[in-house]
Amino acid sequence: MENRNKINREKIAAMLSMQSDKVRLDDKASGETNLTADEINVLLNELQVYQLELEMQNDELKTSYSTLDEERAKFVGLYDLAPVGYFILDYLGIVEEANQNGVDLLNISKQAILYKRFQSFIASQSWEKFYSFLHKMQHADGKQSAEIKLVLPDQQIIYTRMEGRAISNMIATEIKYYIAVIDITESRNAQEVLKETTERLEMTLKASSTGTWTIEFGTNKVFLDPYTHNILEISDGMFNGTIKGLIDFIHPDDQTQVRQKLFDAVNGLKEIDLEFKIITSGNEIKYISVKGHEITTFDDKTYFAGILMDITERKVLAKESENLRNSQQKLILSATLTAQEKERNAISRALHDSVCQLLYGIRLNLENIQRIQKMPGEFKNVNQLLDQAIRETRQISYELTPSVLKDFGFVAGIKEMAQRTSTPDFAIDTYLNGSADGLNDDVQLYAFRMIQELISNCIKHAKASRAEIKVNIENNQVVIIVADNGVGLNTDLEESFKMGSGLSGIKSRVYLLNGQMEFNNTSNGLVVTITFKNEQELNRLEQA
Repeated sequence: MENRNKINREKIAAMLSMQSDKVRLDDKASGETNLTADEINVLLNELQVYQLELEMQNDELKTSYSTLDEERAKFVGLYDLAPVGYFILDYLGIVEEANQNGVDLLNISKQAILYKRFQSFIASQSWEKFYSFLHKMQHADGKQSAEIKLVLPDQQIIYTRMEGRAISNMIATEIKYYIAVIDITESRNAQEVLKETTERLEMTLKASSTGTWTIEFGTNKVFLDPYTHNILEISDGMFNGTIKGLIDFIHPDDQTQVRQKLFDAVNGLKEIDLEFKIITSGNEIKYISVKGHEITTFDDKTYFAGILMDITERKVLAKESENLRNSQQKLILSATLTAQEKERNAISRALHDSVCQLLYGIRLNLENIQRIQKMPGEFKNVNQLLDQAIRETRQISYELTPSVLKDFGFVAGIKEMAQRTSTPDFAIDTYLNGSADGLNDDVQLYAFRMIQELISNCIKHAKASRAEIKVNIENNQVVIIVADNGVGLNTDLEESFKMGSGLSGIKSRVYLLNGQMEFNNTSNGLVVTITFKNEQELNRLEQA
């Protein structure tokens, strides 16, 4: 607009000059100094036209200045209310302008910062960075950025990110730096805390042989950190980063339960807590523990993350501890049962060698009195009672210590027991493998006691009329089956063990033999099956 007005003014001045020259030439030629009326009118008309144009251009110029003031006011408002600090520096780094946020950031008044070197706020550790930042703005196109540490007047340290560019003044050829300063102290401190936490976590994970993992179930992508690769002994290129690829490293026996646990976690459980085995490249078994839970990010993305640990050593120690505990329990049980057998032997010998002999002596004396006094009928009932007492004492003595078992072997001992126990109302059939006599003496005694107790239960509780005893040895496996045609086992098995010492004694002996016991109710009655390996476990326990 100003250029246009200038041009118009120059045109009017030139026109007036031309008219003045023309008048002077005409005057010289004619000797007259006055203009004609037409020439004056033409000149006045042209002057009026140019006057109108100047007035219109002046109005436009006023409007432009008004609009410019409004825009400048808007710019000043935005400049001062901007959420970051803005500074304009000259080529020496002296502050020529600063917005309110920048002043507040430096905790100083605007009057105190203007025309002051901005370098005075830069921490000494960041001087080199700041001068490099200015150099890059001066010699490179586009926006530059740098992280600079500032020192406030109260010696407080803040971290900032500076972004800016250099702009040259086309008239004075001076450079000015336009810089935005953003306070990143809080985020920097958070980064430092996060860095320290991460370092501590990495040291902890490394020291504890623990790895981390993440699973994106939407994409089936799996991330394993280097520690997890080391634990699972996965080398580069072996793992394709998928759930299926991860499950392929798991022992075949555990793959099904791992799949199920992952499925449960995705479908509402939100937690992963499982243990599984893997087979290493050296064909060794490793036990792995995995724990994790669902995480939802700010952008509503969901994934699972957690830790993975090698618990092989812990499992081995737990197994050894369990074996030691079992060994101690077996030693105690074995000692208890041995003491019981010794006590039974003592009682059996006392009954056989003392009580039975006394009863025999009483009977002989009564028979002698009966013969001398000639009283055949008076002692008939007494003799019958004595005979019954002698039979029951011998039966108790036999049950306490089956002499046939020691003298003639396991098969003969079981058959004699079946014969002694059978009555017209309760028959016992036996099916015995002759190789059973080759069992260890203690194993024979344990098996005899278990069969004895099971037959006793048939008589007392089953209301049975027939029972079968089967003992078979095949492939070093001993199988004992006692079946009856009674009412079966109606109560809870654990409650049965608690209610009577008989079943508890059977359970203890099965435990000492490292065996298994099953109770099956059938339509024909109860079938009890006991299986164990034919080994010298009892001898080793007693020697220990």
